[in-house]
Amino acid sequence: IRRPPRSTPLYSSAASDVYKRQLLNRDMFFQALLFPVGILLLAVGGDRLVIGSVALSNKLNIPAFITGIFIIGFGTSLPELFVTLSALNKNEADIAIGAIIGSNIINILLILGLSLVLSKKKSLESISYKDILVMILCAFLFSYFLQIGLINNLWSIIMIILLPIYLFVSYKFFNNNNQLTNDSSQNGSIIFNLLIGFIAIIYGSEIFIEGLIYISEVLNIPEAIIGISLAAIGTSLPELAVTIASFIRGKGSVAIGNVVGSNIFNILGVLGLSAFISGQISFSKSFSDIDTVILILSSLWVFILLRNGSTNPKLYGSISLIGYFSYMIFLYS
Repeated sequence: IRRPPRSTPLYSSAASDVYKRQLLNRDMFFQALLFPVGILLLAVGGDRLVIGSVALSNKLNIPAFITGIFIIGFGTSLPELFVTLSALNKNEADIAIGAIIGSNIINILLILGLSLVLSKKKSLESISYKDILVMILCAFLFSYFLQIGLINNLWSIIMIILLPIYLFVSYKFFNNNNQLTNDSSQNGSIIFNLLIGFIAIIYGSEIFIEGLIYISEVLNIPEAIIGISLAAIGTSLPELAVTIASFIRGKGSVAIGNVVGSNIFNILGVLGLSAFISGQISFSKSFSDIDTVILILSSLWVFILLRNGSTNPKLYGSISLIGYFSYMIFLYS
């Protein structure tokens, strides 16, 4: 009996195409998961680092302003540091710079604004205006870098030197009348929290950047805009958690200190260290003049919040949120 010719090659080719499409869809699914998984790891890592740092400050009887400005403010900026280094390592300088711009703007307009809206009482306590002046000067320095599109090795060394000088001057002269903090609620395993925090942030930043690159390619969004919006929001989650918790507990000085310290460290610390490690940072002129203007205006806005925010926190918080979302609409339009 003569058997009809087999159609196996045709069937195998069709099955192969289906299998390839399944693999492609599966790959796209996992690529899409990178962004939220990266955000989760960054948030957990930042939270653990803050808890460990606060527990350490309690054990050493460090004043509250150091917890707010230096330990929490600088601790919650570590995601920006690792994301910036990771982005530069992948030759994605626009994402790195955009993340720092967006993070500083988000810290003030979105995080402080949302915290003021949610606060039920006058919780804006006084903090040294001199620290805020330093933050504004750092914003002007960053704006200068945005105009020239370059941060060379000399400037990186200058910024690294300025950071410890600021720490010393702020401790000795700006805030020498602050009281000690005694918050036993954050006590715990210091080494465990710090270790888990560092591990989560290191791996989270890698996954986060991979997800951002994938999103920018699929949606054809310029990397500068991705950095200012999505990257900045992801790396600012620790600041958001700390600031809202501080306002809810009526510790507005810790919240303001967190934002001020984070913004200063983002520029002097994150930019300085990243440029020093990389030799220099060169980035495109994709950042518009409005980015520079919003960066400076948002820093000046903190003065107004401290002076008038306690009288009607929900009003000033709403103004901050409107300003932030208007800026986002401008970016994507």
